[in-house]
Amino acid sequence: MVKCCSAIGCASRCLPNSKLKGLTFHVFPTDENIKRKWVLAMKRLDVNAAGIWEPKKGDVLCSRHFKKTDFDRSAPNIKL
Repeated sequence: MVKCCSAIGCASRCLPNSKLKGLTFHVFPTDENIKRKWVLAMKRLDVNAAGIWEPKKGDVLCSRHFKKTDFDRSAPNIKL
C-alpha cells in the first residue's frame, strides 16, 4: 500500500523513487506532546468530529513540511 502525506493539499506519495528525489516520509511521534505540536502545525480539521484531526497508525508527513534544519543527516538514514 502506498503511503500518502497527511497534509491537506499535499500530493506526495511514498514511492520507490521518492528518496532519490530527496523526499522522505515520517510517521507521527509516539510522544503525545510532540505529536500534538505536529498536528497543530498542520492546521488540519476533522470535519466529521468538528475538531482537530488526529493521526491514525501509519499516517505520515513528507519532508516538504519541515525545515532543512529539522533533519539530522549525519547518519545513513535521515532523521528528524
